Amino acid sequence: MFDMNRFDYAVFDLDGTLLDTSAGIISALISTLKAYGLPVPAQSVLDSFIGPPLEDSFIRVYDLNTQDARKIAESFRELYKTDDYLLNATPYEGIFDLFDSLKRSGTKIGIATYKREDYAKQLLCQNGFNKYTDHMYGSDPDGKMKKSDIIRICLNNMGCTDIDRSVYIGDGVSDGKGANSLNMPFLAVTYGFGFKNPSDAEIYKPIGIAETCKDVREIIVGS
Repeated sequence: MFDMNRFDYAVFDLDGTLLDTSAGIISALISTLKAYGLPVPAQSVLDSFIGPPLEDSFIRVYDLNTQDARKIAESFRELYKTDDYLLNATPYEGIFDLFDSLKRSGTKIGIATYKREDYAKQLLCQNGFNKYTDHMYGSDPDGKMKKSDIIRICLNNMGCTDIDRSVYIGDGVSDGKGANSLNMPFLAVTYGFGFKNPSDAEIYKPIGIAETCKDVREIIVGS
């Protein structure tokens, strides 16, 4: 029997938090870079593209102007949306046990991701997350929304009126910043792509740092 849950609403990031999407993203990214004659960087740099807005990453890594970065990002998206890349993803171990626990505890589940919304919903439904929630929100096609905008939309549509009774769970800088900007409790995970160790996440003042999905369950629901 679980203790009374600490939160009424749990909102999750997607890439690096629910699903390991690295294989499909990195493969599509490398193909896109080669098509534009751009050098393929080290693996650690490639990994840094997962999560943040693509245009920002192309500007950061290749010192491109906004127009060129947007053009390359669109080429990536056109390639990535094909099933061979988009659906090349694996749920993290224990993620469905976590969702089952949240559902039993009465915690409402939402998903708010920087991934384009139509791609996100296709990927989430393919992996069965739609069995747990209809609240799945992503970025607009032009990638203009901030992570905080997407989280706010999710919370509003979930009926959340007290942000202190909600928590955002994510693996990277954009997740921490998004939650912080809303004054929303943040739970950091280190099994994904962004935070490699607890010290990376501590700047965002998380309520907890989880190394596994089981840790997330214990922090949110109790044991």
